[in-house]
Amino acid sequence: MGLTTHDPRPETYDTSALMSFLYFVILIGVLIFVHEFGHFIVAKFFDVKVLRFSIGFGPAFWSYQGEETEYVVCILPLGGYVQMQGSDLESTEAMPEEEQKRSLMAKPIWQRSLIVLAGPAANMILPVVIYFGFALFQVTTPAPIVGQVHADGPAAEIGMQPGDMITGIDEDSVQYWYQAQRTLSASYERELTLTWERDGETHSAAVTPEKHTSTDFLGLIQEVRGLIGIQLGSYGPTVALADRDGAAARDGLHFFDHVIAIDGESIDRFDQIKTKVQQSGGEPMEFIVLSRSEIPVEYADLYHQDARRVTVTPNEVDGEYTLGIEEAQMYLTRVDEETAASEAGLKPGDKIVALDGRAYTSWSMFTERIQNQVNEKIVERDEAGEDYDIEPSFELEFERAGERHTVTYKPKVLTYKDETQQTHYRIEHGWDNFGDFVSPEEVNHPLGDRLIYATRLGVEQTWEYTHMMMVGLVRLAQGRIATESIGGPIMIGELAAEAGHAGIEPFLRMLALISINLAIINMLPIPVLDGGRLLMYALEAIKRGPISFRTRQIATYIGIALILLLMVYAFKNDIERNWYRVVEIFETE
Repeated sequence: MGLTTHDPRPETYDTSALMSFLYFVILIGVLIFVHEFGHFIVAKFFDVKVLRFSIGFGPAFWSYQGEETEYVVCILPLGGYVQMQGSDLESTEAMPEEEQKRSLMAKPIWQRSLIVLAGPAANMILPVVIYFGFALFQVTTPAPIVGQVHADGPAAEIGMQPGDMITGIDEDSVQYWYQAQRTLSASYERELTLTWERDGETHSAAVTPEKHTSTDFLGLIQEVRGLIGIQLGSYGPTVALADRDGAAARDGLHFFDHVIAIDGESIDRFDQIKTKVQQSGGEPMEFIVLSRSEIPVEYADLYHQDARRVTVTPNEVDGEYTLGIEEAQMYLTRVDEETAASEAGLKPGDKIVALDGRAYTSWSMFTERIQNQVNEKIVERDEAGEDYDIEPSFELEFERAGERHTVTYKPKVLTYKDETQQTHYRIEHGWDNFGDFVSPEEVNHPLGDRLIYATRLGVEQTWEYTHMMMVGLVRLAQGRIATESIGGPIMIGELAAEAGHAGIEPFLRMLALISINLAIINMLPIPVLDGGRLLMYALEAIKRGPISFRTRQIATYIGIALILLLMVYAFKNDIERNWYRVVEIFETE
């Protein structure tokens, strides 16, 4: 049986397949070139003669003979090498004395070590450059304007409000949101002096960021940071009726009405409504709102919106004007049957108030708390080497028709395996809220500030991903990450193609991640890898003499065997993941 020459799929498939292969070649080619160029440039710096610079293995399809180095591109883009003169002691000793001076083994151990280290170092520099470039070309950045202030947080306790602009922390001025975020995050449980502006007036108060820990379910990303209960980005002008007998309810506003204008002025954020109400002097206000109505279909939750004009006259309470409305984000818009939410007795229209005694006015912080607590339980169980179902339980407080209720809430933790047999977890709540968030205000980011920011961000992001991958290797050795997740060229090709089709930025980000991965793998103390060569140099330094030929030969054989086994296993995983495609091809016969 032979494969048919007719492809029933559209011609665009061939183009897509060709582009996918091209993305793979570009990604692998860049990674190999950067790695080998690191070795090459440092070898040249220490006057080591380089005989060949090769990208790929096997027969060459392009070559160029330089003054002393042959530059080659081979047909198998699965690696590369820099062939240096005198790479082993025996060949060096057989050379004329003049040639020996430019041999690798004639150089001091520290120089040889730097030459070997330069390859992985180049792979670590590449993501720094990529992340630096992304940040450098962002000509604007969020202003230090508070979008939301969370209930019971340190910021609420000192009287901060949405719309406040942070201008200083201790003796340092603040111009951008990331400056405030970085300082607060690093200063948990340490008192700071926070300065902000509101309506042209300057306010200042002492605040102590709370310590907040978070983790993913594998423990790859574990963070400890300080929070004062502020959030970038405002909640939109979608309203809920906090007072069922208030002015808004009396005059015709409904739950989840989206305010688009008041007295002819456009409204984009909820805090703008509050400001307009206070400025009204108690006079009637003309609202233009979008009211939503459910479309009765079985296959989805669909709604349509109708524009309405509503005249609302604020009430005066304790010297302030109010409509009896609040942000809608903590109100449930949907509760599914036979889910954790329905079993707890929750219903659409209920307002989530607190979790385990802690009040919440931010839906994202509320759900993050549940997710993080579940992740911590999973990490704790796996680190103990135990096997049991995760059954979280929380004390949930909610409000219904003005009355407070407290229930025990037990979300369901579902498990599933992906195509690499890695276990994942999903929390099933069976509820939904009304998300309406407004992007933060951006300000100009001058080049000088951008250079400093981009440099720092490039290094920080590279280190974060490096640390995550190193922890991932430990988790792999512990059996907490499935060995089926180890992939070879086919997986890399799939990732490159997916990222390439998504655009230049996703492709470069994927390039950066695989470059970090390549650097870490090459630093493993396995003979024939860079890490193994550094180990041999370290032993040579300890011994104060060269390692015997027999020892180096055995180490090389072991290293080659280990690498071959790893490659075979990676290919096996690639084939098993894509076996259904092979079956599909034969089934079209």
